[in-house]
Amino acid sequence: MRRRSVAVLAGLAVAASALTGCGGGDGGAGDAQTIEIWTMGDKAKQMTEISAAFTADTGIEIKVQSIPWKNARDKMSAAIASGNGPDVVQVGHSFLAEFADAGALLDLSGKLSAYPELDGAKFFPASAETMKVGGAAVSVPWIADTRVLFYRTDVLQQAGVAKAPATWDELTAAATTLAARGGGNFGVGINTDDQFLPLILTWSAGGDVVTGDQVTFDTEQFKSAVAYEQSFFAAGLTPKKAQPDADMVQGFKTGKIPMFISGPYMATLLNNQAPELAGKWAVAAIPAKSSATSVMAGSNLAIFSKSKMVDQSLKFMSYLAQKQTQESWFKATNDLPARQDALQGLVSGGDANLAVYYEQMRNAKIVPQLKAWGAIAPEMVRALQKVCVSGASVDTTVPAFAAKARELSAK
Repeated sequence: MRRRSVAVLAGLAVAASALTGCGGGDGGAGDAQTIEIWTMGDKAKQMTEISAAFTADTGIEIKVQSIPWKNARDKMSAAIASGNGPDVVQVGHSFLAEFADAGALLDLSGKLSAYPELDGAKFFPASAETMKVGGAAVSVPWIADTRVLFYRTDVLQQAGVAKAPATWDELTAAATTLAARGGGNFGVGINTDDQFLPLILTWSAGGDVVTGDQVTFDTEQFKSAVAYEQSFFAAGLTPKKAQPDADMVQGFKTGKIPMFISGPYMATLLNNQAPELAGKWAVAAIPAKSSATSVMAGSNLAIFSKSKMVDQSLKFMSYLAQKQTQESWFKATNDLPARQDALQGLVSGGDANLAVYYEQMRNAKIVPQLKAWGAIAPEMVRALQKVCVSGASVDTTVPAFAAKARELSAK
């Protein structure tokens, strides 16, 4: 993991000073003020470090608490029930609608115009879509994520696959060739626990899973996506069990699983856990049927509805949204910036994989912003596992799941 230099710290101090006077804060530099922020994952140290310049310039202290992703929903639900939460909270896209509907996120409509760095036009278009839930602005983009195809360049070349597959047919053909190596080798790794892949394949087939505020899983495009995913299991081209990240990395190291679809965070895992593969792997856009559309995942920053530090929190969020801060956060954590010109600036350094992420995020869609999505997604995963692992019929499983999804959406 790359660390920030003294020069970067100095640059952030300059960036922080540019925020002085933005918005209508309750107090200025020197006042004893503290903002509490909940970050998800294990990035408390990096957030504390990157906040130092902001504190030095504004006098506003930043108290950071890291929440494991697996506990994020329960932690936020407890805060909603008690009314005792942070000032700023990192919220995954999948939970935005649910938390907004529960009244946990402050309506920022009418407040963001005082903070130019929080203008939606500065972010990737799909990221900007996540700012509003039900017409109200409740968050601002922070970290971007997408899904791309990871592949072992050396293994593909040795098997006679000249380039990364760019279409559904090419992915099937490449996986078939790679699996034909025998010896327990597969062509591709497909994680049936991944809620994003069915969405990506549906979009790639020219369909969608929502129309307005209604879920629409009983479409030919969704059925074709499920059938396509099932085809890899039926042909023995992928392991018949969920492939968590650790297993996928190990399979990639050995060449047993030479291709898989995942997010940029896997690049960090590969660099840390398989440094010997440097120069032997790359990423490519999602293989297309009618389009190469992927998911725009990631997380946003929101203000807890009970916060008494609203202006200070907005000022801090504006600092975090600055181009230089976003670039520095990437250098410290490898989390991709949601701000478009920040990632574009990083791409200019010549990293081919970053260039793929950049173009993929320009062709991406967001997770359905439905309050019931947190309940629908696990049902979708279970349906996929029935079809892919247990061999259940697509024609019976998909309609049953579609009906269940409509029921959950109506609650």
